[in-house]
Amino acid sequence: MVCKVDWHLLTCYEFAMKWEVIIRRNIAWDDLESEQNSLIEKVKSNPKVAYLLFSEPSPTFTFGRNSSSQELLWSNDLVRNHKVQISPVSRGGKWTYHGPGQILLYPILHLPTLGYSSKSVRAFLEDFRTGVREALEELGVHNLSLQEPFGIYLNEKKLVSFGLAFQRGISSHGMALYFEDQSFYFSGITPCGVSGGLSTNLIDNLSQETTWDSVTKLLAHSVKNRFSLRISQVL
Repeated sequence: MVCKVDWHLLTCYEFAMKWEVIIRRNIAWDDLESEQNSLIEKVKSNPKVAYLLFSEPSPTFTFGRNSSSQELLWSNDLVRNHKVQISPVSRGGKWTYHGPGQILLYPILHLPTLGYSSKSVRAFLEDFRTGVREALEELGVHNLSLQEPFGIYLNEKKLVSFGLAFQRGISSHGMALYFEDQSFYFSGITPCGVSGGLSTNLIDNLSQETTWDSVTKLLAHSVKNRFSLRISQVL
């Protein structure tokens, strides 16, 4: 793959921002939240370091500040029998599910260091989503659409969900790519508050074999490359 920026600008970009990719598979949700909070504190101390935190957590229903208890459709017995944790999440939004067969990517970074203003949340989100979409197209997934609720859709079904938080110009949380079928667990909630919402997954839409690790590497490259276009404009 070839970077889409001038090599001189890329060199300046790498100097201006140091990237670290962290991968955590089979991690409990509470441990993932703790690691994210630790990385946020590191960015506060050194805004020139950016982290891409990838994870595949254990089964968890999460609910944000705008959620309603009525959007949890499973009984307590079903939740317990399927070993699903229920946890609040430190951002807005409603109910969603995270677990095995997903690729979560949290970009934890200081927006102004990347060339955004602290209030350029929408521009940051659009660039983040574009970087993810370009990685999917590199894999051969086309006919993608960018719809609301904010995400990436394939044939009117959600393939990638986004949910971020921002504090003092630092981003946290991020996106979830449905790598394998997630329909069973999504039947336990009203995802994002949308009744009847449908999702799809990457594996069922590829003509070639791939792995969780290889897709993660491609996402890391594509997202960093997309953000490099932003910072190159201010160097």
